[in-house]
Amino acid sequence: MPIKYMTKTKITQNSKENINLNTTLKDDSVKITGTLTSQIQLRGEGTKEPYYYTFVKLKGQNVDLPVIFKLTDKMGFSTKPYLEKGMELELFGHYSNSDKSIRKSFTATNYRLCNEKKVRKKCFGCLDPFTCSQSENYDYCSECEINDSRYIPRESQCPECGDGSGIIKFPNQAPRNCKTCYLANQVKKEENIFAK
Repeated sequence: MPIKYMTKTKITQNSKENINLNTTLKDDSVKITGTLTSQIQLRGEGTKEPYYYTFVKLKGQNVDLPVIFKLTDKMGFSTKPYLEKGMELELFGHYSNSDKSIRKSFTATNYRLCNEKKVRKKCFGCLDPFTCSQSENYDYCSECEINDSRYIPRESQCPECGDGSGIIKFPNQAPRNCKTCYLANQVKKEENIFAK
């Protein structure tokens, strides 16, 4: 049974976002499971097709397998896999045999992290429940994503509305009052009453 849609993790500044690769896997694709034994590196920088590669330790194998990543985003551009040494993952693709090299390698067209815990959360925007991985720990569901981010800006004045205005505005939703700002204002009013 081929997997039609996969996701990959992309790290941007201080956040992680899940990107739908919408990659249709070929029927002859192979799935392997292993652990990264090196960091992701870029090769062929001056060529038409630069690529990312790493080494993966497969269970029951003594030699690490070289892996070449050929991943594309929604627009068809080549993307870097944001993985770290020691991560366990499933790779989808095919084995490559080259006349120039005796060593077999694997070309990955998609991947999925293994042993990723899922958590149920409540969206700060629409208050609907959603599921995400524990490492992502999103604040918003995918429909409430603002400026390509599903995280509350941590440097803002209010974690719920973002700017301390007391009104939460999301695309395609009616504005609503911010509970956090309302409660903060109630506390300030009580402090002012007792200060007199």
